[in-house]
Amino acid sequence: MQPFDYLNTTTGLIWTIACIPVGFLLAALGVLILNRIPASWLCDYGETPDEELLSGKRFSYISTGIPTAIAMTVCLVLCRLQFNKGFDIYFLLLSLIIFVALLIAAADIKYQIIPDQFTVALGVVSLAVSVYDLVRGFNILHCAWWSPLAGAGIGAVVMLLIDFIGMLVYHKDGMGFGDVKLFLAVGVLTGFPGTIYAFIISIITATVCFVVIIISARIIGGSSEQKASEESDIPAEEAGKEEKTEDEKPSDNSENEEEIPETENEESGDNDDVESPAQENDEQQDGVGFGSYLAFGPYIAIAVCAYVALFDLLQYLAGLYLNLFK
Repeated sequence: MQPFDYLNTTTGLIWTIACIPVGFLLAALGVLILNRIPASWLCDYGETPDEELLSGKRFSYISTGIPTAIAMTVCLVLCRLQFNKGFDIYFLLLSLIIFVALLIAAADIKYQIIPDQFTVALGVVSLAVSVYDLVRGFNILHCAWWSPLAGAGIGAVVMLLIDFIGMLVYHKDGMGFGDVKLFLAVGVLTGFPGTIYAFIISIITATVCFVVIIISARIIGGSSEQKASEESDIPAEEAGKEEKTEDEKPSDNSENEEEIPETENEESGDNDDVESPAQENDEQQDGVGFGSYLAFGPYIAIAVCAYVALFDLLQYLAGLYLNLFK
C-alpha cells in the first residue's frame, strides 16, 4: 500500500503514531544497554578499561538519548510508511537493524570503537531479512540469491581498499577493521547494488560533517586568536603608563635604576617561552582530521538507517538515473 494511502487508514494512523513513543523508549533502552554492557566491549583488544568505562556512566539520556530518540522516531515512521500492510515482518526486523545501527554510531562517536557484538547482531538480523525476502519471493531487497553475498563482498573490499590507500598516504590505518566488518554486515542487508547506494550516502554524510567540523574549528580558532590579541594589548598599555609614571618620579639611588631593567628583561624572557591560546588553537587546527584515524562507523550507521528509511525514494532516484543511459 502506498504511504499516503496507508496513512489515511485507521490502522495506518495508529501504527504511525505508535512509532513516536516506541522510538523514545528504544532510545532510552539503548542508553541503558550502552551503560550496562561490559567495559571490554568498548575497548580495543587487550586494552584495559579506564575508570569512566568501569563506572557504568558512559552515556547520558540528555546528550545521547534525545538525539537518538529523534533519529529513531523519524526512521521508524518512514520505515513503517514504506513497509506497512502485509510487510510487518520487514518492519520489525528493519526496526531492529535501525536500533543496532544507532547503538553502533553512539559507541563509535564517543569511544572510536565498534563492538563486535553489535556488528554480529546487525549481521544476523540482516541475514534474517535477506533470507525472508528471498524465501518468500518478495524480492524487495534482493533480486537473486547472490545479491547478499555480492553486497557483503563489495562492502568489505571497498573498506579494505580505503584502508590500503590510507596506509600508502599517511602510513597508518585509514579505516579501522571494525568499519570493514560493519560494512560487510551492512552489505548482507543492502545487497547489490544497494551497497553502492549505502557507500555513497556514507561518503556524502562524512564529507559534509568533516567540512562543518573544519569550518567550525577555523571560526572558533579565529575568535580565540582575536580575543587573545585584545587581552595582550591591555597589559601593554598599562605597562606603558607605569613606565611613564616611573620616569616622572625622581630616582633615589642608582641601584634602583639598574634593577628595573633587569626585572623587565627577566619577565620578557619568561613570556617568550609561554604559548598563547591562539598558538595552541592553531596547532590543534593543523592536526584536525589530517593523517589521523577517521571514525567512519557513525556514517555507515547513518547510511544503513537512511537506506532503510528512504528505501523507496532511493530506488526511484536510481531508476531515474539508469534511465538516462537507455
